[in-house]
Amino acid sequence: MDALQFLAENKPLRTVRALYVLAGPDRFLKRLVLERLLARLAPEQGQEWSRSDYAGDSEHLAEVLTEVQTPALWGGRRLVVVDDADQFVSRYRETLEKLAGQHLAAVLILLVEKWASNTRLAKALPQDALILCETPKARQLVSWCQNRTASEYGKKLATEAAELLVELTGSDLGLLEQELAKLAVYVGEGQSITSEDVDKLVARNRMQTVWQILEALGRGQLSEALVILGRLLEQGEEPLAILGALSWQLRKVAQVAGLISQGLSEAQAVGRVGVQAWQRDRLLVLVRQLRERALRIYDWLVQTDLQIKSTHLPPRSALETLLVRLLPAASPGSASAPTARL
Repeated sequence: MDALQFLAENKPLRTVRALYVLAGPDRFLKRLVLERLLARLAPEQGQEWSRSDYAGDSEHLAEVLTEVQTPALWGGRRLVVVDDADQFVSRYRETLEKLAGQHLAAVLILLVEKWASNTRLAKALPQDALILCETPKARQLVSWCQNRTASEYGKKLATEAAELLVELTGSDLGLLEQELAKLAVYVGEGQSITSEDVDKLVARNRMQTVWQILEALGRGQLSEALVILGRLLEQGEEPLAILGALSWQLRKVAQVAGLISQGLSEAQAVGRVGVQAWQRDRLLVLVRQLRERALRIYDWLVQTDLQIKSTHLPPRSALETLLVRLLPAASPGSASAPTARL
């Protein structure tokens, strides 16, 4: 079952399974699903749950298997949660296969990053006991932001505002949650959050600084761009939030460059993309400086996003690599112009 589909339900679970698996790389999403799962595990006949939590690298993991098969005191039921449970699954796979279809004295919940669907354990697990916590697509993120704003903060987030927030912040649900919380406080007693609110609170300061980075690159001043980037990181800005702000502008650069390559004039291209008047000159400087390399921006953004989320490369290094790629192409015969390492 998809995580967002599961989060949309509030009713108690019809059938309580002995084993649940929350699988995927998005830790914040897994935490949301865990909270909802605990809420939907309605006590049977008024019985209370006795909860225990274990870390995946705990030396006491063998105790988990004993605990899930031991009735709780006073007639209640046990609830056992194992975080970072990938190693636990590998080590006790055969035992878990036997537990998956049983009615136990406890409910065991495993939070894992990876889950192979072709194993005997996966096949033994009931379909409704596996909840996939993959990073949502952009269109899903917009709906999630709106639903989250309504359920957690009692406010309405306009579609345009949600789209702008996702563009600026990126796909990290934890960062989106932080911005939603700030926006809810910002509007105070107001019942609606508009795109103007997002622009004032989230966009303006971050976007102005991002433009300073891009303008420095347009002048070939990599050192200045790196200093500004470092200042943002030192001020506590999340790397994915910075990438989101960069992406919002760079996608427009790529769109304009693509239209120009198809034969449109600069004026026609910026008009079709919907570039605001104050952005026009700044954006065209980057288009002209990057030339045909602007068509590779989409690939660079995807690579940077993956590097930040799923590699051991420090996020700062991933962002610095992106900035190097955005340096203007060297003029023919120029030895002094900086060149980007692609």
